[in-house]
Amino acid sequence: AAGLCGVGSVFAGGSEQIARVLQEAIKNRKDGESISDLASAIVADFTARKQPIPGIGHPLHKPIDPRTPVLFGIAERNGFRGEYVALLEEISKQAEAKLKRELPINATGAIGAILCELDFPWRICRGIAVISRAVGLVGHLSEEMQNPLAREIWERAEQEVFDNRDL
Repeated sequence: AAGLCGVGSVFAGGSEQIARVLQEAIKNRKDGESISDLASAIVADFTARKQPIPGIGHPLHKPIDPRTPVLFGIAERNGFRGEYVALLEEISKQAEAKLKRELPINATGAIGAILCELDFPWRICRGIAVISRAVGLVGHLSEEMQNPLAREIWERAEQEVFDNRDL
């Protein structure tokens, strides 16, 4: 339950946030406006507001999030790598140039762009993330059955509380 309750604006919510940005940009695109133009406007908007751009950046995975090319490869092999993915790639490229730091497309961003390619409305993307989180939790349950750690974690937590109760 805790894993599912952790689905919010940071964990898994980013796919919804970037899907909204991408869909609104493509929907409101003016005649002759390129992917580069759209990306430039998005990067300028977020940086002017001093807001992080959803779908890019990762504290550990730099210069690339290794999950992203796998996800984009699957999408491409199945005919779902189009303008939404291209727009997110351009956003990442332009944000890196403007902010002078590595901002790779993260897995959540890749999922959001691919869900756009699949014509999912942006409002449903967090729900899809809940499904993937639930599958991951089943994997944790299987792992716990094969290599039980729950009791040890419980006992260590109790000991920490007991040892530090007077601090």
